[in-house]
Amino acid sequence: MAEAAATAVKRKLMAKGGGGDAVLHAFGQAIARAAHDLFALSLRVNAQSISLRSLTELPELLEDHALLTLLDGPKEAIGLCAVGAGLLSALIEMQMTGRIGPTAPDQRRPTRTDAAMISPFVDAVLMGVTAALEESDDRVWASGFNYASCLEDPRPLQLLLEDGALKVLRIGLLLGNEAIREGSILLALPSNGRAQAPASGTGNAAEGARDWSQSLERAVLGAPVVAEALLGRIRLSAQGMLDLRPGMLLPLPSESIGRATLEVGLGGTFARGRLGRMRGMRALRIDELSEIAAPEPAVFVTPLPPPMQGLGSARSSAATVGADRADHAQDNARDARARLERTARQAS
Repeated sequence: MAEAAATAVKRKLMAKGGGGDAVLHAFGQAIARAAHDLFALSLRVNAQSISLRSLTELPELLEDHALLTLLDGPKEAIGLCAVGAGLLSALIEMQMTGRIGPTAPDQRRPTRTDAAMISPFVDAVLMGVTAALEESDDRVWASGFNYASCLEDPRPLQLLLEDGALKVLRIGLLLGNEAIREGSILLALPSNGRAQAPASGTGNAAEGARDWSQSLERAVLGAPVVAEALLGRIRLSAQGMLDLRPGMLLPLPSESIGRATLEVGLGGTFARGRLGRMRGMRALRIDELSEIAAPEPAVFVTPLPPPMQGLGSARSSAATVGADRADHAQDNARDARARLERTARQAS
């Protein structure tokens, strides 16, 4: 009896707020756009669902080792976005290496560093949903949210979220151009919407599109970027690679000594500078900034054998020459002393 009444209440709430198909579509589109624009990650939606859940049911829906992010919404509303371990690892890999491997790494507990790297993605997704629902009735409960903080443990959710009905959207994803990996993301928002109802006219739609563009720009500019300082590029033959041994020398072009280029991923060179030290650490002084240019071509070199034998012979020869010179100086000093003694005797 109680279950039937609860089901009836859920149906009424869902009907009041709309079926949610527009939100699911906007959510999936925003995820794909944000992943592509921020991290060049291709993905597509594999499964999607929307349901009305209670706060006590929410922890059971969360994937193990998911990154839990709390969201701020209109009029102090609080939501939750849970980035599944599969999607989380793929987004981190794209930022660190520029690609994702064929197999997912071992799952681990997310950290605050992960949250800092993923927060621009979460914000971009939420901004995309808000922009897409500008003229939809669903914008009342599904728009206006943004990233607030991360949560390391799901247990405090019972205290942080309001005790009321939640609309829970779940999206399953296939990651990569060839769908080699899987991931998921969950969005839980209060069902009693607090955002403004959609306004009529095209002016508000244009303003929403402009806000989306500005929000996406902020998210992109806030994303971390890995820069590499390179002394130079060299090429070796296949045999040269196989013949490499510890102690061998790889010649560098003379113009690269003390000079370095600063490059980002596959984008090419955008700065040049000189190597040095600052406070006991290696440092790079930027001499010039330039337009993104193609990486400098690699120079073909031939590995040189270890210099141990030649260095030993040189040291031996140097030691012999030094000893001969010392003996000669001692002989000259004895001769001069003897001449002085003879002169002194003759004078007396």
